[in-house]
Amino acid sequence: MNIKCDLKELINGLNIVSIATSVRTTMPILEGVLIEAYQDKLKLTTNNLELGCEHTFDCEIKEEGKTVVDIKMLNEIVRKIEDEKVEIYIEDNLFILKSVNGVFKLATMNANDYPKLPVFNVESTIELNQNIFKDMVKRTTFCVSSDENRPIYNGALVKVENNILTIVAVDGFRLALRKNLSEKNINDFKAIIPGKVLNDLLKILNEDEESLIKIGVNKNQALFQIGDSIIISRIIEGDFLNYNTIIPENYETKVRVKTKNLLDSFERVALFARENKEKDKKSPVKMKIGIDGIVLSCVSDTGDAKEVISSVVEGNDIEIGFNPRYVIEALKAIDDNEISIEFTSSISPVLIKPTVNNDYIYVVLPIKIKQ
Repeated sequence: MNIKCDLKELINGLNIVSIATSVRTTMPILEGVLIEAYQDKLKLTTNNLELGCEHTFDCEIKEEGKTVVDIKMLNEIVRKIEDEKVEIYIEDNLFILKSVNGVFKLATMNANDYPKLPVFNVESTIELNQNIFKDMVKRTTFCVSSDENRPIYNGALVKVENNILTIVAVDGFRLALRKNLSEKNINDFKAIIPGKVLNDLLKILNEDEESLIKIGVNKNQALFQIGDSIIISRIIEGDFLNYNTIIPENYETKVRVKTKNLLDSFERVALFARENKEKDKKSPVKMKIGIDGIVLSCVSDTGDAKEVISSVVEGNDIEIGFNPRYVIEALKAIDDNEISIEFTSSISPVLIKPTVNNDYIYVVLPIKIKQ
């Protein structure tokens, strides 16, 4: 192998494929990146056996070839070089990167031992703008469960039905759902994608309205094609929650409130919801809804706080308790200026959604409070 390539292209490619690098593994080769030079292209590949990623870009090739080097070390080196171009070649089984002022040598591993990415036969696909998909992921994956005892909820449901792409995440205490109508006719499909994979995609998706992402699924895997990058992920097997059964259809009390006003108040009052060490749990933030609008309060070992937020109230008075983090994270995921909150009782799931758009909903379970 003997090539010359653009340093920025190399750095960008390494950043992208780093999402599929193994950190702790019994196979040291998985800590490396497979580098292949052929037909005026340089292809970088990583594979941690659950997630695989490859990125290809143009380069000048004097001699084709392939090798594997430690990706962490290579990343550290290229980030500290300021040249526009670098030369890379193999000599005496060493990977040599040459810049204007320096020469860096790394040990290599056998490229033939590197596990190949699976051959992917796409059964169903959808193509949409990257900025839309990025928004859908950001608004939902914070609800993915981290409880390894319920692996089905360690992922988010990604499904297409009647030309509507929907992403749903649940963790047993809350649910986030975001949908987007496709202008093209697409085949129905559904798959549970690991939440970590979707969050890793956020690192390489851009918000350019013209850039597209192609998503494909088969029985065992999902494929994401983003420009010159391909990411292949395993699919979590099992049946996802029938989430429609927990989304409230009716309400006894409904509130309209400015999103930022409620978020700011929740964050201030939540300062007092510090962990109660004796009871090993946090104090809930109480929300009282009545003639004064919304009244937030919290009493804990730290002290107490109370705030009134102007709002439009419809229906019965109600007092209800929340884990403040669950509400704060939901409010941060909503870009709309105004939201509505629908209640049926002090112990029933609560529905939060924008007042204008109907493409996003959030459901949270309240905490039972002492009267």
